[in-house]
Amino acid sequence: MGGFFAKMRLSSVMTLAVCATVALTVALQLVLVNHFAVRQAREEAQLRLQQLSWQMRDSLNRVIERTTGDTRLLAELPQVRYAKNADDSRAALESLQRTFPDYAWIGIAGLDGKVIASTGRMLEGANVGKRPWFTAGMHGVHVTDYHPALLLEKILPRKPDPWRFVDASGPILGADGKPVGVLGMHMSWEWARRHARKLLTPALREYGAEILVVRDDGVVLLGPASMIESKVDTTSLRLAQKGMTGALREVWPDGRAYLTGYSQTGDVLDPASLRWSVLVRQTEERALAGTVDLKRRMLGWSALLALALAGAAAMMARRLTRPMAALREAIERTTEATRAGREAPPIPRVDGFLETRILSDKMRDLVHSETAHRQALLAMNGRLEAAVAERTAELQAMLLRDALTGLPNRRALLLALPEAMSRARRVGRPCALLFLDMDGFKAVNDTYGHEEGDELLRRFGERLLLGVRKTDMVARLAGDEFVVVLEMLADAADAEETACKLLERLKEPFLLHGASVAVGASIGIALHRPDDLPDVDAWVARADHAMYAVKRSGKNGVALAASL
Repeated sequence: MGGFFAKMRLSSVMTLAVCATVALTVALQLVLVNHFAVRQAREEAQLRLQQLSWQMRDSLNRVIERTTGDTRLLAELPQVRYAKNADDSRAALESLQRTFPDYAWIGIAGLDGKVIASTGRMLEGANVGKRPWFTAGMHGVHVTDYHPALLLEKILPRKPDPWRFVDASGPILGADGKPVGVLGMHMSWEWARRHARKLLTPALREYGAEILVVRDDGVVLLGPASMIESKVDTTSLRLAQKGMTGALREVWPDGRAYLTGYSQTGDVLDPASLRWSVLVRQTEERALAGTVDLKRRMLGWSALLALALAGAAAMMARRLTRPMAALREAIERTTEATRAGREAPPIPRVDGFLETRILSDKMRDLVHSETAHRQALLAMNGRLEAAVAERTAELQAMLLRDALTGLPNRRALLLALPEAMSRARRVGRPCALLFLDMDGFKAVNDTYGHEEGDELLRRFGERLLLGVRKTDMVARLAGDEFVVVLEMLADAADAEETACKLLERLKEPFLLHGASVAVGASIGIALHRPDDLPDVDAWVARADHAMYAVKRSGKNGVALAASL
């Protein structure tokens, strides 16, 4: 190797050395970018898509809940229950339609299936007795899944997208409490498209993010135009249909890799809700576009730097003469001593021309200051690592806290539940999960505004903290849902006693900025015994179902879930 370089010109050797150094540096930088930047970008993109999925899911649930509430409210109006003529009923229906234009058609059908009164007089006199919404509405408030317009397609105004509906229906009871008719409400699917457009900001649309709402049979209800009302089958869809939430990387039927966030709407035990899977996807290429652009820029600038350094090295090499050999030998002796861990010998002053003499002087100074510089760099690196670790810890803490109440959030709860199960198994004492849903929160929010609603959520969380032990955990899931984890219990009665005490405490009025309000809570309890299987999802689901049992039985109560 020495003979090979001895036959080369010094400019060529320096040029090759500079190019090799730059190439190695670029390679190391690319490895670091792939290891850290790409992984972090993927995790951030998946978290963003998962949060969008949650937001769309909650938005869909709220609209369905509002629709069923409107159905119950409208069916109770005297103009509907005891109407003497169709005009009075029609006026009440059209008043609601003007308030909520998403209701494309609202009508009342008699027990024989004939439409008595409807908005815009559409379908009056027609028989709808065989329509799913009519038959289901006879037995209680019910929501009928997404379907095309059959009778109304030719009556309603034409628009770019075809008419699609989600129906809500319920019985109209007479003075004797027996059904005298069925109230039906056809809500245009345009509201779902509008919610999706609001969630997808221009920046997200630019980077190819898409929201898909998929029915239980795999039919796409909302999404890209080419996929509407066609079937899909992906891993994320199957996980969402199992009631799971999260985000993952997967290859879709079009052959492209996507990052997909997934969740599911509705409640399997509630007939007045719909089970849709909400998928928010973004191509992996677009999600990681920033990191790819960074690597491309690094390669470009590194190539320019390599060319500039190689040219400079060649020019400098041509100006060097024999004095450089003496300087080289002195540098080699210094390098060998440094590698061996010995004190480096001083660089002698080399005469010949001004540049060589200056270089030898600078090299001598450099050797003297090398140790000091190395120590300074090590100290700087230590401070930088400490700062990065501190900032990482702060960000991690932020990810585990609810921004509004300061309580642990859903993510912190899911991390804490397996630990609680492990402790229960070690100490041989059961633990319990209390699932709380505030009763009356929507009324406070609608009456006094969102700021008072947020203050109520904070006060609600503070009161929960004051009602449990310091060793117990209080977390906020989302909206007005809270969870309390009780440990070191004697038995189920211990958990029920604590829940009842919390319920009494929560019934006391809350003093807000502008009003004093009273709300309650529906509390579902799920006990985890030391010998139970450590299944977090099943534990949470049991508490959730117990809470909904309280809701259905009249709210403001406590229910204990059945043991596994």
